[in-house]
Amino acid sequence: MIVLRRNFYGVATITLLLSLSSCSSILPKPKPAPTVYRLSIPESTVPTSVIYSTVVNIEFPQAPRALSGTDIVLSPDGRRLTAAASASWAEPVPNQVRHALIDSLVSYEKVTGVVPKGGTRAPYRLNMQIRRFEAEFDNGAEAAPNALVHINVTLTDTKSRTLVGVYSVKTHARANTITVSSIVQAQDEATSEAMNNISAWLDNKLADQTKN
Repeated sequence: MIVLRRNFYGVATITLLLSLSSCSSILPKPKPAPTVYRLSIPESTVPTSVIYSTVVNIEFPQAPRALSGTDIVLSPDGRRLTAAASASWAEPVPNQVRHALIDSLVSYEKVTGVVPKGGTRAPYRLNMQIRRFEAEFDNGAEAAPNALVHINVTLTDTKSRTLVGVYSVKTHARANTITVSSIVQAQDEATSEAMNNISAWLDNKLADQTKN
């Protein structure tokens, strides 16, 4: 009886040790780091002087929660939203949109977009509301999606708080393939077009204000 009990415990001990050693093989392996993307920065010449330029505070854009982070957002049907796997933007979408607009305005000598600071006094402020910033698989899951950008803009006189103008821009660009890199490229093209449209509208609007 004693021998049998010793053998039993011996076997149990070995079995336990083997079970513990096998645990290391079922631990999840480290996943590769996600690929991080950013919108392109336009190449433009900075004006040598901003003496006659109208300064505009570019406020932090408002956006739905799904579009407020760093997810590269996809839509299978125009209503549902999901995020691309193993990929993200370098910074939250609202940050990127604001910086993209400021970069776009660099090529306009009579308008200077700035990020509001504590001591910054600008005669105008621009608010943006991001309505759409995603790639929609409008032709099915196996076809290249359409990158969409929809932004509503309001321009306000800082001193009087009078609404100067409103503008809504909608742009799109079709990706070449269903790869994330192609989708990012299309989103970048749609964003660039939207920023150019907003910049041109803002330039014209402020020119009208100067005439008045």
